[in-house]
Amino acid sequence: MSEIKTNWWETIDFCKGGQRFFRCADLCLQLRSLPHQWWLSYEWQDEVNQFEPELEQYLAEEKTEPFDHEQRFVFAELPKTVTLKPALADRPVVCRPVVSVTLLPFQEVTLFVCLPLWVQGWVDDGAKPLFDIPTVRVCDSWFGPNTREGVISYASQVSEQLDVKPIANNKARAAIEVRIQNQSEQMLTLDKISVPAPNLILYADQQGHFWTPRITLVRRDNQDAILSVDEVVSGGLNESALVKVSEAREDIGRSKITKAISALFG
Repeated sequence: MSEIKTNWWETIDFCKGGQRFFRCADLCLQLRSLPHQWWLSYEWQDEVNQFEPELEQYLAEEKTEPFDHEQRFVFAELPKTVTLKPALADRPVVCRPVVSVTLLPFQEVTLFVCLPLWVQGWVDDGAKPLFDIPTVRVCDSWFGPNTREGVISYASQVSEQLDVKPIANNKARAAIEVRIQNQSEQMLTLDKISVPAPNLILYADQQGHFWTPRITLVRRDNQDAILSVDEVVSGGLNESALVKVSEAREDIGRSKITKAISALFG
């Protein structure tokens, strides 16, 4: 397999006095290496909208203005490298179509959804990343039938698509194929869908586009629905032609999870 293009998720040298500047989607991130510490600053700039992530190296004497959010990491001995790695969200992502989709009884539909990426910074063999930052400004959302039942999620402003082409050139998001089966006698209106981002592996193809496994949501009756992560990659891609860039944050394996219908479809 040929080398992946625009591969920014790799281990890079980061010597004392160095600076790295990273842009992806709406995120602008700067990492500076100072005596005994790394200084991280970042912010989201809505007008950036970088479909092509960029990583730049600054000379030690160059200075740039800090961003809105800042954080310092202190070391007894400065690491010489840092690994930047993309990941999916640490909570489910609630996606809404521009226009709601109604699925008739005993029918099936496939939607393609864009999921925002997170960027992580790793040092050596750390058990956890130093930082884990979304590349877009996300909003907390409660997804469930009432205030007592449900789960904290992220609200996405990206709509479902009935075709993969609109997202094919966006290297700042991950494409996921969502297969929905209505195995009940009632119509199913898809005003919003909860996508289990923490349970998905993240892959990249040779062009630097990101993909996840396909998921299947099955409505059986008026109460329950079944969620499964399929053993195929979205878009019918061959897994052998892809690179796994991030494991699932919460691996459910081949399990099928039964949830209240409101926990998956609102």
